Parts: sequence; structure tokens; C-alpha cells
Amino acid sequence: MEKLAASPPTYVVTSAPPAHTSRRIPQLDSLRGFLLVWMTLTHLPTRVSQYSNQMLGYFSAAEGFILLAAVLIGQLQHRETEEYGIPVARGKLLRRAFRIFKYHLALLAIAFGLCGLAAVYLHRIPLQYLLDFYLQKPQVALITAPLLLYNPPLLDILPMYIVFMLVTPFILAVARKRGWMPVMAGSAVIWLLAQFNLRAWLYTLPAHFGFPVPLKEMGAFDVFGWQFLWTTGLMLGSRPLDVRPSKPLLLFSGMVVAVLFVCRHTAFDALTGPALFDVLVDKWRLAILRLINLAAIGLLLVKFGSPLADTWLGNRFGQLGRASLEVFSAHVCFCFIFLALGNGSDSHFTFWQDCLILLITLSGLFGVAWFQNSHRHPAP
Repeated sequence: MEKLAASPPTYVVTSAPPAHTSRRIPQLDSLRGFLLVWMTLTHLPTRVSQYSNQMLGYFSAAEGFILLAAVLIGQLQHRETEEYGIPVARGKLLRRAFRIFKYHLALLAIAFGLCGLAAVYLHRIPLQYLLDFYLQKPQVALITAPLLLYNPPLLDILPMYIVFMLVTPFILAVARKRGWMPVMAGSAVIWLLAQFNLRAWLYTLPAHFGFPVPLKEMGAFDVFGWQFLWTTGLMLGSRPLDVRPSKPLLLFSGMVVAVLFVCRHTAFDALTGPALFDVLVDKWRLAILRLINLAAIGLLLVKFGSPLADTWLGNRFGQLGRASLEVFSAHVCFCFIFLALGNGSDSHFTFWQDCLILLITLSGLFGVAWFQNSHRHPAP
């Protein structure tokens, strides 16, 4: 999915690519549902998060979520531009962004309202950590959070998603005029600058004039690094290609995935040292090994993902994927609830309590997906 430092892949172009002939692709829904479950297991305050966090290597559900969202947006914009024209397609995209923004506002209301009250009056320390800036400067937080400038933990993925959707028309316009090569080259340059803390350098100017939100409170994700992932997804979704990786490339991808899996679960940081380790695998700037790891496993999914998606479990994940925005929002709410129930500086639950939390949360997510899918209006 990303470019690997290896021999070039083999592409076979078909005359009728499935990516643009169907309204929904079940395999992508299944993958999105799996990513939502993975994200939920990582964010819930249970001992399972110790094992689910980056369990497959140096990438997390967030990378897959953003990349897959970009692929789907690229497919939608490609199809809607062909069917209705650029202005209508752009309008539909902006309406989708506004819909996500409304969900983000609802989550902010829950966080600042119910969670803020629990943090202050029930002295829930995990929630105090989550909302520390809001509790210190509530007026500033209430103004800057809807403007996507203050983004507390668990509430920083949707703002990045919205920003990327808002810049998507510009990216697609340049790609239509100049082609994808200069677009990807420019995106790669911005990503490279992000590795040298472009975000911090740019922050110094508004900070000099008294900008009230600290950089660390503007969200953990560096948009200048993560935009490369979004741009790549748009390119993949916009190109009518049936990609079939060659056997040597698949073998190389498998080796990369295996090596980085071993590195992730061994003392790789001790081997490299903390400084080099941060350069190679930093999540928030989307470091180079994360791109390579995601690209390698993406190529394997292109080859072997469809049989997995067609299983009973894959179909269940597909239900979640078809209601991804609602399920994502519900998972954040469940995280708030169980963080509020924890005691002390961390949420220490017993084993049976962890099992009950997982059962309640996953049942709730599937219930939300069932309700949303059963009330969804069919596409015209």
C-alpha cells in the first residue's frame, strides 16, 4: 500500500475494476470493523490493552483507520465526480465532513459535561488526566475545542479526520491537473519535514503571540506526518487499478512483517537506543518503520484478505464497518464510562471485571451497529 524499499510491484490492470463498480465493498467493511474492535480493545482500561496495543508490529488501528477512510473517500469522490460532476461530489464530501463534525461536538459535550463533573466531584483521576487542560482553563477549552484546536486524548482522531476531509478537494484538484506523482512527492516532503518537528516549529509563531492552547493539548497526532497516509489512501482509492502483488514482493512483505513483529515484541529499543528508536517508530509523527510495516501488511491483505473477510467473523466485523462513525463514537463513550468507574491513578479492575467490561462494550458496539444498519436508507 505504501512504497517499499524493494523491487517494484507487478500491476495488472483490468477493464472493469471492482473498486468502482459496486456501492460498498464488503472486504473493506470487514477490515474497518476489525480495526474498530482493535482500537476499542486498546483504549479500554483493561489488562487486554497491554497485549492489543500494536500487537501485530509497529502499527496500530489508527493507521489502518485513517488509511482505509482515505481509500473509501477516494473511491466515493471518483465515482461521484464521474456521475454528478465535481461541484456535487465536493458538496457531498463537505456534508460528510460536517456530519463527522456533529458527532465530534456530541463527544465533546459528553466529555466536558458528564466526564468533567465526574472528574471534579467524584475525583476520578483517569478522567482528570484526560481533561486536565479543560479543568484548568474551561473557557479556553470550550472555545478552542469546537474549532479543532484543543483535542484531548481519545478525541483527537476525528478532528484530524475532519481536517483531512476538508483539504481533500484541494488534493484531488491538484491531482486532476498535475497527476498523482507531484501530489505524492509534495506529500512526502511534508512528511519528511514532520520528522524534523515541523509542527513544533510552526507552533512557535502563534505561541509567540499568546496562543492559549499548549502544543501537547492540540492532539497527539502530527497532521503533517499523517497527511502522507491520507494522501496515499486518496491515490489508491482514486485509481481504477486491480493491484496484484508479485510473488517475490509478497515473500518480501511477509519477511518484513515477521521481522518487525519480532522487533516489536523484543528489546529492539535497547538495541537501537531511545533516540534512534524514536526516529524509527514514533507513532505520532508516523515514522518510517511504521510506514514500511503498514505497507507490508497491506500488500498481504490485498492477496489474502478476501477469504478472511468472507468468514463468519469477517461478516460480523462488516456489520461494525458499515456503521463505523456510530461505532467509533460509541467506543469512546464506553471508554469514558469505564475510566469513570476506575479508582486511583489508573483503572485497576479484577480479571472478571475486565471480562465484564469487554462483554458489555463489544455487545454495545454490535448493538449500535445493528440499530444503525437496520435504519440505514438504501443508496439510490
